[in-house]
Amino acid sequence: MKIYIASSWKNQERVLWLAERLEQEGFEVDAFCRATDKRYSFHWSEFVDDEAELLKYDAISFIQDYRVVRAFNEDKSWLDWADTVIMLMPCGRSSHLEAGYAVGKGKGLYIYGDFPKGEFDVMYGFANGLFRNEELTLMIQELGQEMPK
Repeated sequence: MKIYIASSWKNQERVLWLAERLEQEGFEVDAFCRATDKRYSFHWSEFVDDEAELLKYDAISFIQDYRVVRAFNEDKSWLDWADTVIMLMPCGRSSHLEAGYAVGKGKGLYIYGDFPKGEFDVMYGFANGLFRNEELTLMIQELGQEMPK
């Protein structure tokens, strides 16, 4: 099974940890923040020198930059490659869009991580499974049942 991890750069260490753990179980994994010879990884710092400069841009002007277009195309190609998306919480709008795209393409969706009280969304009903941080083994077992033999 090929897995795309959708999350936030703020979770970079957890994304890399999860990717390694899933690979130990025999899954192929794409982690957006792991630049390799196969993967272009984009961070906002490539676009501007400091985070305050981002306030000069809106979504329309930002998405028109060639680096952002390249990052979008790269992420989309890895989403298309994957059989399943794991949305690692907490995460933002991009991850939620990636999850929705995956579901629309008929791919599996699992949501894993923190689920704070008072924060929820009815659309999480699209997911094949929701797993808290302490339920990693359970999620891996469920993913293993979905793997082709």
